[in-house]
Amino acid sequence: MTTAAHRVHELSALVQGSDLSLATRRIMDICDEYPELHDLRPAAMALRAEYNVSRDLGAAELSGSVGTAFSERAVAIVQTIVQRAGTLSDPFPTGEGRDGAVVFAAQQLTKRFSSRGHRFQMGPIDLELRTGEITGLVGENGNGKTTLLRQVAGLLDHNEGTARYPLLGDDPYLIKQGIAWIPQRSVRWYGTLMQNLRFVAAVHGINGADNEDRVNYTLHRLGLTRFQHLRWSQLSSGYKLRFELAKMVVWRPRILVLDEPIANLDLQAQQLFLQDLKFLAASHRNPISVILSSQQLHEIEAIADNIIFLKNGKPMFSGAVASFDQDRASNVFEIKGEFDRTRLVQALGSERIVHLDDTGLIFRLTTPREITAKHVVKAMGAADLDVSYFRDISTSTRKLFHQDT
Repeated sequence: MTTAAHRVHELSALVQGSDLSLATRRIMDICDEYPELHDLRPAAMALRAEYNVSRDLGAAELSGSVGTAFSERAVAIVQTIVQRAGTLSDPFPTGEGRDGAVVFAAQQLTKRFSSRGHRFQMGPIDLELRTGEITGLVGENGNGKTTLLRQVAGLLDHNEGTARYPLLGDDPYLIKQGIAWIPQRSVRWYGTLMQNLRFVAAVHGINGADNEDRVNYTLHRLGLTRFQHLRWSQLSSGYKLRFELAKMVVWRPRILVLDEPIANLDLQAQQLFLQDLKFLAASHRNPISVILSSQQLHEIEAIADNIIFLKNGKPMFSGAVASFDQDRASNVFEIKGEFDRTRLVQALGSERIVHLDDTGLIFRLTTPREITAKHVVKAMGAADLDVSYFRDISTSTRKLFHQDT
């Protein structure tokens, strides 16, 4: 199945459900990415804009006659897309600079700091960032995450090693023009959200009717329609972050670098933001490479293609998320419930336990690899243990947070 056919199939299934937020976003995406559907962009943008204004913040999905009307409009657009499915061609099926191309490459990248007797070294680290992929950067505070991000963003030089931007050339100015940087704390801005987006787009050479179109598309796509005439002091921290994202993606960079972007977001806002990052990175018309740091490990691993775990400035792991600890000798589980250590040991049997750590909040259980999550859950159920939380972290870098190495 071609990418285009897969996208059409996805949309057809999506509009049969009740998630209008996702449906209206994905309709906009496909109408923007495929030239054969550009005449549907105005209808897709109008639908999304009206949806943004009609749905109250934090409220449940639109329902009743209003929800039905929006669903019918979404279905009508998708039906037209389905009718044209045979004419759609993947925008960039092959070629340098498209999905999967290396946009940043570092070898033995090293940065050293020394201040009042304190010395810290980040690296050496080898790193490749590719368009269409998300790289998650994790680790405890003070272990070099921001240092590495600032080096990727071209804001901090290195002491040793090399850093190249194959798709952006050798000119430092042109390199900077292809990188978007969103720091952990955004800087206060003046004027309205709309005015700022128009200005940023113009700075990047997007003028006239193209400026208006690109800004409107970005506003509606990221759910900022109702906030376009508001100022800094009138926005919540969550929507200030979405504005920062809008300000960057409006000019379509090749690399997007984010430092702890979801730290101050509620769960729903986190999920929406990360979902949009996944869609933005995987755009078939303008694929970008995303690298972000976060303490929300499970959420980052859920969307990341690659993960880097830094400890004392050095990568304990750097590679594909799916490849982490595949040759392990044991499994690790987190467990919480209305029982004590003794009852848990009795339920599992001491022969099944390599190590059991009580953190005060949860039990962290290590078992031989042949003892899987299914065995553990079955044993706890047979012992009638009241379990409120269970997570298999055997293939998660979360394990590394609890190692002393």
